[in-house]
Amino acid sequence: MIKDTLYLHDDEFYYEIVRANIKKFRLEQKLTQQELADISGVSRQYICDIENNNRNKHITIAILGRIADALDLNIVEFFIEEDELRMEVRSVIDVFNHNKETVNS
Repeated sequence: MIKDTLYLHDDEFYYEIVRANIKKFRLEQKLTQQELADISGVSRQYICDIENNNRNKHITIAILGRIADALDLNIVEFFIEEDELRMEVRSVIDVFNHNKETVNS
C-alpha cells in the first residue's frame, strides 16, 4: 500500500520565509548586502538574488549555513515564521549550547 503524501506547505512557502529572514537578520545587524557577502564568502549578487526572490528555490544548505554563520545564527532560525516562536526556539538553542559547553568543560 502506498501512503499518500501530504504537504502542509509548498516549496515557495518555505523559500519565502528563508528569504525574508535572511534580509531581516541582515538589516537587524546593520549589514549591507556586500558586507554579508564578504563575511559569508558568497557573492553580493547571490545575496541580492536571494533577498529579491530571483534565486527561486536554488539556495543550497551549504550557502544557508555560511550565511547563518556570518550572521551568528543557528541555521534553524531561517525557517521560523513568527517572532514569538523564534524566541522559544532561541531559548531551547541557548539551553542546548549551555549543556554542550558544560559537557565539554
